[in-house]
Amino acid sequence: MLRSSLLILLLAINGIAVGQAEQSMYDEPGRTLYSHEMYGGPLIHGDGWGLTFQYGKYVTAKDRNMLGIDIVSMKHPKEIKSYNPNYQDARGYFYGKLNSMIVVRPTFGRKHRITEKVRRSGVEVNYVWGIGPSLGLLKPVYLQIGKPSYPYQTVVTERYDPAKHFADNIFGRASFFKGFGEMQFYPGAFGRFAFNFEYAPTNTGIRALEAGVTMDAYGTKLPQMAVLNGEDYNKQFFLEFYLAIHFGAKTIR
Repeated sequence: MLRSSLLILLLAINGIAVGQAEQSMYDEPGRTLYSHEMYGGPLIHGDGWGLTFQYGKYVTAKDRNMLGIDIVSMKHPKEIKSYNPNYQDARGYFYGKLNSMIVVRPTFGRKHRITEKVRRSGVEVNYVWGIGPSLGLLKPVYLQIGKPSYPYQTVVTERYDPAKHFADNIFGRASFFKGFGEMQFYPGAFGRFAFNFEYAPTNTGIRALEAGVTMDAYGTKLPQMAVLNGEDYNKQFFLEFYLAIHFGAKTIR
């Protein structure tokens, strides 16, 4: 009788302990169940900067399906700023640059939690991957051209033409907004892999650093730079390392 009573008591205590442990999984900030998260912020990469926005829907406690969009600038590594030495008020320009490039990346991917926070001051570590189209938008470069020759009698705005614009008649760059109506569109593909470090002090906030690598690939070389002296430095593939700062929030179920 005593043994039976002790056995029943031990089973009851064990059941209570298990129930408390399960309840604590929902009470602890690091183990809260979420439904979705939204965040965004600035990013920088080896050849430019931009903005990112991401939406994630939890499919398990550790995994989120992600939808997002990046909008980034993409400089060419051969861009070197030049100045007209004869005029101190001349604006700098990039000799040989045909088009400025902006990339729009709608993405679908996955975010997986590797380690969770054990304290509010801890860090949650995730890895992230994403794929999608890469939409390359090339805007023609306009320059201020001095005429007829130095010293210039007048300055006009013209689209850069490597056949007739040279260092001795380029006064400086024109407005960046000139030429938006002449943009050319180049479709391509995009991929990303990164590690995400989330350190918000609350269980519903998002503050994170993300470091990773991206690849934009196109079906042809994109004409960012003019072909000068037979040298074509334009690229078809753009491999970049990036760092992003995220701010946002999570929604609890």
